[in-house]
Formats: sequence, structure tokens, C-alpha cells
Amino acid sequence: MQTRSIIALIATTTLALSVSFTKAYPIPGQQQQKVFGTHNEISRVPAVQNEMYNLPYTFDTDATGAPELSDILAQEKSATIALDAILRSEPLVRALSGDSSDFKDGLTLLLPTNKAFQSLDSLPDDLDLVMKKHFIAHIVTPQAMVDGVTVHSYGRLATLRFSSSQGKVYVQADHRNPVEVRGAGVQAGGGIYFLVDELFL
Repeated sequence: MQTRSIIALIATTTLALSVSFTKAYPIPGQQQQKVFGTHNEISRVPAVQNEMYNLPYTFDTDATGAPELSDILAQEKSATIALDAILRSEPLVRALSGDSSDFKDGLTLLLPTNKAFQSLDSLPDDLDLVMKKHFIAHIVTPQAMVDGVTVHSYGRLATLRFSSSQGKVYVQADHRNPVEVRGAGVQAGGGIYFLVDELFL
């Protein structure tokens, strides 16, 4: 798959997520927000409803309550490819829904943007494992990142070393070059997320 195809995939994935997220997600004036699942249960999509995009999970349109991390992520238009990959992974869906004992201490997500995929010739065959490297099974605060904390990703698939320089925060996944961690950290029930412009391959 060439870079041009990756860009086409971004457009296709954006359309897919507009169906699975936006239509399931009316948020009138922030007064009522749809949350992921009902009482922390995963909502499986009927095959006929999501046949076109083959996404096994989506947001539960009947659930109401305080905003969860998944509510906020549904509005993140700069990372639609990564969100599509997350929706295809049951362990990661469970992590976002608060229904995973692996994430009982919270969740920090270093969400790769669409830009992270544009430099690739093709999507990784092990995209599920790659995405797990972006999940941390506890809360890592912005201050902890500035202080230079080192943590392990989900399943200890990667060692993530944080650092700061000239007012910016960086993360180094194993022996890869450090990449900037963008955003002040968007936090909601169950977790916090930041943006990174690189995949932890």
C-alpha cells in the first residue's frame, strides 16, 4: 500500500467513524452525553448495522451519564485511523469501557494521529499489538511526564520513557527516537489521553 492509499484510507476511515461515532453521539449543549456501553458493558453492533465497515463495536446509543474517556475520544477527528483500530480490538474496547481488570488503576492513552500513519507504506500486520503499546494501565499525569517517569505499556510490550525540554514533553518507546507528546492531557472518567504523531512500531 503506497502513501497515497494510506491517505485514501484516512478519508474512508473518517467516513466510517462518522457513522459509528457521530450518529451514535448527539451531544446537545453538553447537557446529555452518550457513554460507552451500559453499566460498563460492551455494546456489540448487529452485523447488519455495521456490515459496511466491519467494526465489531461502537458506542451504545441508549446509555446516558457523565462523560467517559470514550465520549471525548469519539470527537477526536485527528486520529480516526487509530480509533478505528481500537474499535476492532476487544481488549482495547474493554479498556475504554472500564470493563477490564487490566486497567483497574486507570488508563493513559498516547493516541497516534492520522499523521502517524501517513509516513507508512502500509498498515502494520500486527496493528493490534502496535496499538497496545500506546495504552498504559494507570494514569500518567502531565506532571509525571515532565518529571521524567518511565512506565511500561499494556502487556509490557514497550518501555516508555518520558522527558521534557524547552517546555515540551517527549516519550521514547524502547530505543526509538523520542516523539513529542501533544496536548495538556484530556481527562474523563476512566482515563486520560494525549496525542502523538508516531506509531510505536
